[in-house]
Amino acid sequence: MNKKQNVSSKILTDEELEKLIEEATVDCYDESECLAGFAVMIQDNLEFPFVARVIGEKVTVTGVTEEDERILAECERKGKKYNIDILDIEFTSLVKGSEWIDAYKKWKG
Repeated sequence: MNKKQNVSSKILTDEELEKLIEEATVDCYDESECLAGFAVMIQDNLEFPFVARVIGEKVTVTGVTEEDERILAECERKGKKYNIDILDIEFTSLVKGSEWIDAYKKWKG
């Protein structure tokens, strides 16, 4: 059985991820500010648009937004727009800057 892997970026070490986390959260006073820091780093570094999968369906990810203490991917499919938790996006190819999502995932625990 051939299982598809979630392809995002090169595999980073824990130390490299910790450096990204530190960069995103520098000077933050609380969790809300840390979340905003990650949202900015993801928006600034991820190469949009890109194709991904959400529950097995292809979507085009066009950006990110913050809502209810989460970072959401702004997705389009068949002319409709959806906001999906960024951690639920399944990458189908290498996407420049996606290491920031890996760092965010590690930070979220």
